[in-house]
Amino acid sequence: MKKIPYGISNFKLLKEEDYFFIDKTDYIPKLEAYGSRYLIFLRPRRFGKSLWIAILEAYYDLYFKDEFNTIFKDTYILNHKTKEASSYLVLRFDFSAIDIYDVEKSFRYVLQLKLESFVERYNLDIKFKNDNPISMFNKIFDYILKRQLKLYILIDEYDNFANKLLLNNKEDYLNIVSKKTASFKQFFTTLKVGTSGNDAPIKRMFITGVTPMTMYDVTSGFNIGENISLNNRFHNLIGLNSDELDHTLKAFDIEDKVDIALLQEWYNNYIFSEDSTEAIYNTDMILYFINKFLSNYKLPREMIDINVRSDYSKLRTIIYTNKKLNGNFKTLQTLIGGETVSIANLVQDFSALNLQKENNFKSFMFYLGLVTIKDRQLKLNLKIPNETVKRIDIDFLIDALELEKVFEINIDKLSDLLAEFALHGDLEIFKYLAKMIKENTGIRDYIYNEQTVKSMFLAYLSLTPYYVIKSENELNKGFADILLKPFNPYVEFVGLLEFKYIKRGKKKPTQKEIDILVHKAQNQLDDYQKDELVQNYIEQGLKLQKVVLVFWGWEMVYCYTHKNGVA
Repeated sequence: MKKIPYGISNFKLLKEEDYFFIDKTDYIPKLEAYGSRYLIFLRPRRFGKSLWIAILEAYYDLYFKDEFNTIFKDTYILNHKTKEASSYLVLRFDFSAIDIYDVEKSFRYVLQLKLESFVERYNLDIKFKNDNPISMFNKIFDYILKRQLKLYILIDEYDNFANKLLLNNKEDYLNIVSKKTASFKQFFTTLKVGTSGNDAPIKRMFITGVTPMTMYDVTSGFNIGENISLNNRFHNLIGLNSDELDHTLKAFDIEDKVDIALLQEWYNNYIFSEDSTEAIYNTDMILYFINKFLSNYKLPREMIDINVRSDYSKLRTIIYTNKKLNGNFKTLQTLIGGETVSIANLVQDFSALNLQKENNFKSFMFYLGLVTIKDRQLKLNLKIPNETVKRIDIDFLIDALELEKVFEINIDKLSDLLAEFALHGDLEIFKYLAKMIKENTGIRDYIYNEQTVKSMFLAYLSLTPYYVIKSENELNKGFADILLKPFNPYVEFVGLLEFKYIKRGKKKPTQKEIDILVHKAQNQLDDYQKDELVQNYIEQGLKLQKVVLVFWGWEMVYCYTHKNGVA
């Protein structure tokens, strides 16, 4: 059995030490045949971008010419080699290691180190005498032009440190992208010069990153090359489609031991092009799962890689304006509530300084992988792709609420109460959540319809490992507000929750008004119970708890179990 390449982005090492590999080298001639020679490709973190950069380096770098057949053994490209293989000097940058607390010094150091290493690697007759990085670049360009050599620039994680900087210190971010003397800005200006003219030394360039923001800010609009991130031709350049997932599971002899539906629920449903008909899986998430599963052939206790969660840990700052939750918070509430959000078109060039604009924020979430394309119905509809991302979005929402103490709750108590529901069907968990919503007056401005109430319940019920909390799950041709799907072998109760909402007014609703809503909710729950999924749980010996909750604004006025048609 081959080794699991979890966290491996060194292609040469991967091939030499017999790691498992999904061959994507058929994309090399496709990229060569594409019109533009200067490309940028954006995908969320931990999708496999760094490995692709390593593949391009191994393929085009004349430094690896003698090892080419060994490195590319058993790949598509070995028998479909193009004329450009092993014909470039390759200058590769990785900006993930830049120190955000001393950006200017760190960035200059990384550039100087890389340029000196480049000259040594190819034994070029170039002397640097305390040159700054821009002067070093110019000497390299001049050397290449005079000798009619070809230069391929590869940049991995171009915006990594800039994104971190934006979330830590916006003023420092502005300095690196806008000050004319900033090395980061000068770097891209130099690249632009290197791609211009009939005798441009840079013949090809491939840049990876997460969002287009930094490129827009640092170059005043992306004018170095073409962004192919939304192009359907390259939709599956990284990530795994369903066939590739099957191949991966078979390689580790677990295709009959793993529930594909579970992997779809947690790691699939990413669509990055409107024209794509096939969703893709996050490669890193799948490899994480396989790595954990093979240790004891049981489901991981943690389905989410902690490294994925940490990537988004400081996003809460972008949904604040003047220390108040802005409109982006409402977008997050809508998504967590199980609804879609719409946008005319994804924005492909926007500034980090304009994330308060609704369309920019939605596009930003798309590039981060926090939402994906669902469909187009006049406007483009975006949704949360999977359970992993839903929980990251929930962390995002809860962190935002806690940042300014808008909503505070005892998580340990919450966990204990949900355990009581899981074992005994006790409704105290829902009463406690409702009590906290009522008592935390700061949250009241954000409770204005059924969806916002539901999003609060979804967020906090998801904090414990007993259930997968599903919203708007289709059951018997209807859509349940909340389904508590057991995700622990000791859970004894399945939960179906139906919410009803009465707008807050001066008058408290009458009992008759409440009864009408309760009756409607009861009928809906009875219909949902007939669904095959729910019936399967009952046949397995689990008990069903159907719960009706009625809210009058931010105050709950009804919470009862509905059994056999009687509340």
